[in-house]
Amino acid sequence: MDDARVKAFRTLKAPCIDLVQVALRFKGKRSTGKDVVKSLDNLYQTLQHVSKRDDALDVKLADYVFFPLSHVFNESKELPIRAVELSLQCLQILILRGWRRGVSSDLGKQLLILLSFLAGGSAVDAKSKDVNEELGAAAFDCLAGLFQASNSSGVGTSGPIDTENVPVFGHAVSVVLDGITDGPSIKVQLAAISTLDTMILNVSDEEALRNFFPGMVSSLTKVLQPRNQKRRSYKILATSLQTLSKILTKVTGDGGLSNSTQDAQERTGVVRHGEKQADPWIKATSAQVKLALANIIPLRYHERSEVQDSLFELCISILRHCQISLAESAAMMIETLMAIGSHDLALNASKKLVSIKNLFSVQTSLMETLRASLHDWVVALPRIMQSNNDSAKRRSIEQISASFSILAAQNMNSDILNDTMTSSLRASVSVAIHPSLSQVIAPVAKAGGEVTRVLRSTMEMQGRITFAPILMTETGHKETLAGLQLLVKQLRVLPLSKALERSVVETLRATSGDEQLGNLWLSIQLLDDAIPEDSDMDRFLEIPADLQYAQSNFLDDVYSFSLDVLSKPSFDEEIDWRLQALALEILALQARQQKFDFCPELVDALYPIVDRIGSSNEALQEHAMTCLNIVSKACGYSSSSDLIIDNVDYLVNAVALKLNTFEISPQAPQVLLMMVKLCGAALIPYLDDLVESVFSVLACFHGYPRLVESLFSVLNAIVEEGSKSAPLAIESDTKPKRHEYGYQPISIAELSNKLKIARVKAQEKLNIDPNPSPINPQVHDSDLTTKPPEDEAATPQSKTHQMILSIATLTQHHLTTPSPPIRLQLLHLLSTSTPLLSTHPSTFLPLIATLFPPLLLHLHDPSSPNTLIAAANTLSTICEHAGSFLAPRFEDEWEDIMALYARVEGMRLREKPGRVRGSGFRMWEALVGLVGAIVGFVGVGPEMEDGVFEMLGRWVGWSGEVRDVLVQLNADRVWEVEERARVLAGGERLVVPGREFVELGF
Repeated sequence: MDDARVKAFRTLKAPCIDLVQVALRFKGKRSTGKDVVKSLDNLYQTLQHVSKRDDALDVKLADYVFFPLSHVFNESKELPIRAVELSLQCLQILILRGWRRGVSSDLGKQLLILLSFLAGGSAVDAKSKDVNEELGAAAFDCLAGLFQASNSSGVGTSGPIDTENVPVFGHAVSVVLDGITDGPSIKVQLAAISTLDTMILNVSDEEALRNFFPGMVSSLTKVLQPRNQKRRSYKILATSLQTLSKILTKVTGDGGLSNSTQDAQERTGVVRHGEKQADPWIKATSAQVKLALANIIPLRYHERSEVQDSLFELCISILRHCQISLAESAAMMIETLMAIGSHDLALNASKKLVSIKNLFSVQTSLMETLRASLHDWVVALPRIMQSNNDSAKRRSIEQISASFSILAAQNMNSDILNDTMTSSLRASVSVAIHPSLSQVIAPVAKAGGEVTRVLRSTMEMQGRITFAPILMTETGHKETLAGLQLLVKQLRVLPLSKALERSVVETLRATSGDEQLGNLWLSIQLLDDAIPEDSDMDRFLEIPADLQYAQSNFLDDVYSFSLDVLSKPSFDEEIDWRLQALALEILALQARQQKFDFCPELVDALYPIVDRIGSSNEALQEHAMTCLNIVSKACGYSSSSDLIIDNVDYLVNAVALKLNTFEISPQAPQVLLMMVKLCGAALIPYLDDLVESVFSVLACFHGYPRLVESLFSVLNAIVEEGSKSAPLAIESDTKPKRHEYGYQPISIAELSNKLKIARVKAQEKLNIDPNPSPINPQVHDSDLTTKPPEDEAATPQSKTHQMILSIATLTQHHLTTPSPPIRLQLLHLLSTSTPLLSTHPSTFLPLIATLFPPLLLHLHDPSSPNTLIAAANTLSTICEHAGSFLAPRFEDEWEDIMALYARVEGMRLREKPGRVRGSGFRMWEALVGLVGAIVGFVGVGPEMEDGVFEMLGRWVGWSGEVRDVLVQLNADRVWEVEERARVLAGGERLVVPGREFVELGF
């Protein structure tokens, strides 16, 4: 060991001598500050090398090295800052490695004065207050080392502070506290906090600590106060909280009275042997500490977890070590603990929550304080829910959740607290859902785009089995909703849940508005996770019978209420749509619990669900579709369509009852429309009676346009779905055949038959019957001579075909309606049903003979371009499938059709050219299509052929569709038209060598 010290002395001797010489020369103005810095740096590097061995430096070597450093400190005002900083670094090594616990009282006092001056400046000279950051941090580090190494220095490390050192010690404490509050940088402030922390740990003079305790707490409170204008670094806040925790624990802890205090009390006779009395100083100080802590605890909402963790440890330390001395602050500390520890409550494995539970399991006396605080938080919850501060709502809910979790872990139960929680929770939920204003259910959508949107959305949602949230859907309220759900989930496993369920059931029917809505939402939260999904583990779980019975009864009561809500008309404005949506969730819960046993309930529950699918409120519609999917799965159906088809009698009976009782609300037709669109053609055979009921309602209430539109939307849907079915749409090989023009060879038999028919007609004209039979002017001779194909009788009409035929036949009575939307629906219905009905000419052709006159009236309707277009398109479809049957009728109406075409063509020519096609162009396009269908499928004679070319000839070069029609009729005449147009446009006459063309008279 002596060899190591000798070696260290030899190593340090040269740098020390060099530093003394350089310092003396600097004092005599014979060297510069750079020389001093260079020499100090050499000494510092040597000290670092020597101090690597613990036994190399001792007190004597430290005194030897300190001598040259003292010269530097004497000239500190003249030397560069770097020189003083290196000197402090060397001094720190000497304190920690050399003097260690052997700093003498005089040396300790000198160092304390020196370091306090270097760290904070002179207490007298204001100019020396400005301290360099690096120098100040180094001085504080040395000061911390001095407190750690002082043993017999008289600064209170192992005993009371010497009387003569008290002023010096007090000045040092003031410098440290000033460095904490007003340090020029974060580095200096952290160094000052570390110095104070080291002083608290090493100074054992209780009286001195008590004297400086108010100043230390006040300074740290000033730093930690969130309302302070100077924003502090999170590192400063975290380390200050840790230091404050050590100060409070050491000075005001419950570890027992110090020997000096106890001896003093025994000498004065204050206490008898074996007794201890509370320290009056502690009693007087606790109130001030409470005020200080009240200014600090807002840091529990700090954004940095490091600050929250330090504050959490401070609260734990106070409750564990200062439970008696700082009893006034216990409630505040518990609240802060719950506020910080409840953030990760959803994980149920938070380290903070575990620490809290461990603390309360040891300090059982704190449970009453927690229960009293919880009661206050529960009472205040409805008031907090009324505020706009979503963060405060979330924090309050989390605190209550965490507190109930801890009370449950300790088996602490209170009837008063349970009753208060029940009423407060119900009120809080009602208040929380109030900001999301009730949306009144929109009117039933008109036939057209809105219904299409509803159906498209319905198809997209098939298979969804998770309800979308409808309450507190705003971004800021989602956390509040999640907190309430978690709170109810925790309460569900406590005895409190029974009182809550009873309270909800008792008030569910007696309340209204948001309060009723909140009760139903609470019911769902209490029941949701209590209904297990199908699992292979279910048979291994033993759930108490009384618990199953209680849950089942509770669900039955809520289900009964929900069914009453849904049995009312969905368009009733007095019923909040959110209440209906929550009632649908209850229906789904009941279905999940009962599974196959829920099938009999479909008699009452299925129609209300399908009714809401047709709602114009998109959120309610999605809820209804999700509910239907859940019910289908619970009852064992592969899809919602299978459920509806298998239980169609319930729905048909419900709809028929409303129609037969002439309930003119549009909901019944809407439900029927949803059924048809969801199930398709498989549902149509069950609707024959409903179709008759629909036409009965139409006959009685034809003056209600909205109702009529909805009913014809249903009929259109039936026709469309029936026509889509391939087995129904193709019942024969009959396909539209185009009419053939030009020379066609004729046999002798056909010629003889035509001559015979002509002879009979001529004879009938000569022999006029004096008593002719009444003839329907609308029925042509072709109607009487048309016979069905011989194989038609072998193909029976399906039930769907008969229904569609009935719909098309009864539609003719409504073709004269003055409502344009209804006319469009009727024309679309006839156009859709024509391909299917044409497969049986024996019923199709008489129907066409009946419908032809009103369709012509709509074709000539000048008031509505859309009606004209729809009538033209419908007639075009009929021409494709009726063929030559319509030839005599179009011959009679040909002049009117030509006049209509001329008027429409004029409208088209008067329109300004542009990208958007006007009504004139669309009407002209529809009439061109009609003429093309007449030419292509019905056939025209020579007289009508001239009219066709007169109408369409000018458009041969502009429209390929027109040219195709005219080419089919007479290709040579098309060539003539095109040649005339070419010559008139300035083209040369056609010349072919060896041939001569006749002058066409252009």
